[in-house]
Amino acid sequence: MEFHTREPVYTQIIEDFRIKIINGTYAPGQEIPSRRELAKQLGVNPNTIQRAYREMEDTHLVVTHRGQGSYVTSDWTVIEALRQEALDTAVRRSIELLRSFGQPDEKILKLIHTYMKQGEPQ
Repeated sequence: MEFHTREPVYTQIIEDFRIKIINGTYAPGQEIPSRRELAKQLGVNPNTIQRAYREMEDTHLVVTHRGQGSYVTSDWTVIEALRQEALDTAVRRSIELLRSFGQPDEKILKLIHTYMKQGEPQ
């Protein structure tokens, strides 16, 4: 994982976990690396990992069982909400970008429909 300076490292770690949960890299209930292990893997301060895990616990993405480790939530409502939020954000950003090209919504919708139906526009 490569970090950029635009945002705190712990938020980038959280976003990486979110993506891995959404795309199925981390399955519901799967054990995730320990805080120390992940800090070593990523070459970051263990306190940074602690902060990321704490925030993921607060948002119910991760569950920690004392002495047993940390796990991706098994709560499908949390996972589905995460997926829906990501989908909404992607669609919203895409629409904003496409509109910034100065094209009418009807043309944008037709182009999207064509991609969805055939794979690429004619």
